[in-house]
Amino acid sequence: MKSASPLVADELVTCVATGAPATCDQLTHLAARIWAEGAQHRSAFSWGELPAGAADRVFAMRSAALALNGA
Repeated sequence: MKSASPLVADELVTCVATGAPATCDQLTHLAARIWAEGAQHRSAFSWGELPAGAADRVFAMRSAALALNGA
């Protein structure tokens, strides 16, 4: 589903509207968006350069999981 607002991620709208659990791609995409929008100096392209265990990456993934799955 498409979000009516650019401020709300399409993945979030889809998971909430359908009640379906988030896919890995949805989770990763939303985490990257949360991470990139969390600070002005970050580039969305540098998300892929973060190590898997980086604190910022883990926090963004947990935030995305909470938003998409509710837990």
